[in-house]
Amino acid sequence: MAEAVLPEVRAAQRRIVATVRVSGVLNQDGLAMWRESGCGEWKATAAEIGQDLDVLEVPHVIVSACRFPLANAHSKALRRGEEVRIARKDLMHLVRWMPSLKKSVEQIPEDCPGWSFTMFQPRAEGMAVMGIALAADWPAWSEKQARAARLLCAECDYDLRQRDQERLPYYMPAPEKPNKLRLVCGQCCNDGLDEMERLAALAGQPS
Repeated sequence: MAEAVLPEVRAAQRRIVATVRVSGVLNQDGLAMWRESGCGEWKATAAEIGQDLDVLEVPHVIVSACRFPLANAHSKALRRGEEVRIARKDLMHLVRWMPSLKKSVEQIPEDCPGWSFTMFQPRAEGMAVMGIALAADWPAWSEKQARAARLLCAECDYDLRQRDQERLPYYMPAPEKPNKLRLVCGQCCNDGLDEMERLAALAGQPS
């Protein structure tokens, strides 16, 4: 006998399936659905998506995440939003409500990127590993979109999403704009070593 499903559960299932089909992004780490801040007038917010997942008993988290600025936008700042993320180990909880997702999950390439975009920051005390809070679809952005999000080398325009071990991204802000994201590839900044030595000298520390 088929299991009886409460009307509110079935309604949550329909909304989640539609949302996943329209905006779900699968990668090595799991599935994510991004929502721009203040989108509630036009579509379900991250909190509302989370409420439906709670009804369906699907484990998830909501994190801050940014996307590239729109080409016609006056502001060139990254668009802030929130992303509902379901870890890969928890996706079977969602497959229960969306069986068609199972095949897509099984076909995720083992070498595909995950949620995190990692960069390195030279500091006086050593090299720090950092991450940028980007929406999960960052690997699929066009080169123009990635440039708008400042994911290309500020010196040579190399696409830092390629993850070439000799051209990894280093956080090297301009002195006049110390809080603005500025990334430089390893070839253009000597893997951050020169900057680390400069900062160590200013701090009076041995490099």
